[in-house]
Amino acid sequence: MFTPDSGASAGGSASGGSRPSSPGAADAVLPAVAMGGKVPFNRRVYMVVEVIDRPEEVDLLTQLCESLGWPVRLPLAQETSLAPPGDWAVRIVEARIRSVRDGAVQQAVATFDTLAQDAGVSANCRDATLVEPVHRPLIEWHLRGRRQSPTQHLRHATHLLTRTAGHDQAAGTVRLVRVPTSLDEPRLRRLARSRRSARTELSRHPLSGRELDVDRHVLTMPKTRVAWQTAAMLGLLFVAAMLILFGAGLWSAMGLDDPRVGAPVLLLMVTYVLVGAVLALRGTATHRAVPWILPLAAPLAVPLVPWLGTLVQRAYLSPFELELPPGKEGVGSILAGAWVLSVFLGTLFLPIAYLGWIRFLNSSVDARGSWMSWTFMLSVGTGLAIAFSLIVLLGAGQSGVADRRLAAQGKDIPEYFGLSADYVCVALPSGDTPYYGVRPPTDRPVISFGQTGDRIELWIPSARQKASLRLEDARIRVVPHLDSSCGTAE
Repeated sequence: MFTPDSGASAGGSASGGSRPSSPGAADAVLPAVAMGGKVPFNRRVYMVVEVIDRPEEVDLLTQLCESLGWPVRLPLAQETSLAPPGDWAVRIVEARIRSVRDGAVQQAVATFDTLAQDAGVSANCRDATLVEPVHRPLIEWHLRGRRQSPTQHLRHATHLLTRTAGHDQAAGTVRLVRVPTSLDEPRLRRLARSRRSARTELSRHPLSGRELDVDRHVLTMPKTRVAWQTAAMLGLLFVAAMLILFGAGLWSAMGLDDPRVGAPVLLLMVTYVLVGAVLALRGTATHRAVPWILPLAAPLAVPLVPWLGTLVQRAYLSPFELELPPGKEGVGSILAGAWVLSVFLGTLFLPIAYLGWIRFLNSSVDARGSWMSWTFMLSVGTGLAIAFSLIVLLGAGQSGVADRRLAAQGKDIPEYFGLSADYVCVALPSGDTPYYGVRPPTDRPVISFGQTGDRIELWIPSARQKASLRLEDARIRVVPHLDSSCGTAE
């Protein structure tokens, strides 16, 4: 049975057998530097291939595989237990392809079979297994000079400016060392253990004039990288706070509705999310799928945006206990739907953008682990996107509560995403006119947001309740303001 090298993890097998690991094969096959202009690979599939033991057949197999950037080599000791007949030979082919993890083995085997059949090579794939490299997390430490007095600081600064004054030999970045660590431990314990390992590494490999001296040197994390990561975190918090304000409809309360203030803030938000998402997606299979995913996803916005807009309008009308009348799906509904959709997409891609910024600004490979994985970030983004979308609906409901309070005070209600209140005076022809809810007053205006078929729903500011009438049972007259006087409706 074929066994992958120890520097990789097996993920699947075409033959369905077990895949134990064997040490010693990690450095047997080096990655191909030049791919001949082909697409870079992100999956490796090791295949046990049997070929007729003739020089021309083996050479042809080698040439065909190497033309694809697939190295061919002899099996190492105990790497496979396959015992072919005497006229057959065994070779290990390292297929390098770009595909999803679950279909990598099948794609490699199918590609090899097609290549062998087209070239007429007497070769068969007997076993195949997916191999993925294991990334050792590293923590980087800098050995810096310890300046214990202001005189040392001043002398070093003068030396940097003039290059003539005395210079502290222990000043500046003296050494840089990276030590392996484990992501299973807590961060504080991991840092302490890596600090001790760094001191051991520095003392184990002394350099002339730069020996480790605890009195003159100190181990610190690289400040530049920490500063950039802190900036990425601050950007995440800033964009999240702005999205909360935008979703809750509080931009005007913060003065961000002014283009001179809101435009730079919006530009910073869009730049952080878009650039971070591109940094996270580049070099992945999703990045290559974006050119055809976006055109397919764009038509979904045609019915989705108006539907989201109706949800916002219904949330606004819920404090009035009124239903959304038909015919209100216009520009206001589209703007409300675009509001919800922009908050949802911005929040969905925000953790992904943070992942892209962190991996771009981190010069080492210690930015790994389950909390920095695509699955975790996408799950967090989906949860936050749903929560922030609910904030939009809650903000719409709070706007309805505020406008209902204005109406109860006798003040006019501003338009809200296409929903404009009509102030009407109602005249009932007789005292036994049927109605639902509260009897509409005839001496003061009431509020209506539109007709529903042959009925009209009203909201009575004085009673803070709703009423419903048939149009044929009452006479309606529109007035310009809520504090207008009502005469006889004609």
